[in-house]
Parts: sequence; C-alpha cells; structure tokens
Amino acid sequence: RLVQDKKILFLVKAFHEKLHKLPSNAKLIIVGDGDQAEEIKNYVVANNLSNKIILKGAISDYKTLQELYATSLVSVSPGYVGLSITQSLGFGVPMLISKDEIHSPEIEAANIGFNSIYFETDNVTDLINSFLQLFEEKESWIAKRDEISKNCRNNYSIEIMAKPFLKIFTENG
Repeated sequence: RLVQDKKILFLVKAFHEKLHKLPSNAKLIIVGDGDQAEEIKNYVVANNLSNKIILKGAISDYKTLQELYATSLVSVSPGYVGLSITQSLGFGVPMLISKDEIHSPEIEAANIGFNSIYFETDNVTDLINSFLQLFEEKESWIAKRDEISKNCRNNYSIEIMAKPFLKIFTENG
C-alpha cells in the first residue's frame, strides 16, 4: 500500500538522492496503490525518474508478481513490515527492512542475514549502503532464493498457519 506509514515516498526520495552511488542498472519498481500514489507519481515525473523508478500500480495476479520478483534482487520495507514480507520471501526474494518501526506480527519471518537485512530507520545513507551491500553480495543472495522460499513455505503457508486453529477446532468439536 502506498500510504504514509509504509514510507514509500521516503524510499523514492532516498533512491533519487543516492542514485549516483547505485549500479547503473539499478531500478526501483513500486507495486501498490494508496493515497500517496499521486504524490509519488508527481515526484517521479517532476524529477525525470521514469526510467529508474517504475510505478506498476496494484497487482494481484500471481504470475505477474512472480515475474516481477524473479527480476528483483530485494524487496524493501521502508516503513512497517506487513504481509509483504511473506510474499517476498515466498518468492525467494530477501527484504531490506527499516529497523525501528512498529512492525506487524509478520516481522517474525525476518531472519537477519538469511532472508533479510535491517537498515537504520529514516536514514538515507544507511538505506543506500544496505542496497550497495546487497548488490555486492548479489550472487550469494540469488543462490539462497530456493532456500528462502522453502523456509517461508515450511513456516508461513496457509496450511501451516491454519494448523493451530484446526487443532483447536477438532479438539473442542
């Protein structure tokens, strides 16, 4: 969702500010919709960033999301983490996470160093340095995709998440 608490505009501005430090092929792909969508779009257009920051809008089609994640090195949560972490990890893509947010319970899926990396909250330099670290370690992160995805499926699939509720239901008839 492109809402203030998710801090997507912060991510866009940080990416723009430090674009010169990132690899020339780096792109920021934003998927989602919300009350900040127009402001983000206006910023991208006003700063001539349409070739570097791609706004996709809301996407719920599995195949389309799969294709986007397949071409992504990392997903980013510049604000609080929500369900997007399990989606990203399910596709085997690690997440770059703002450290000191009040995250949703899904943050428990984050295993720093295995499937995610923290950056200092609201710190543009640390966010970009974390991006650079990920780019430097690109091959090792890509090599872990199957393991990241499998770990997510084994711990956060709908079947696994439903087990405690089914157990309560069956025991209490």
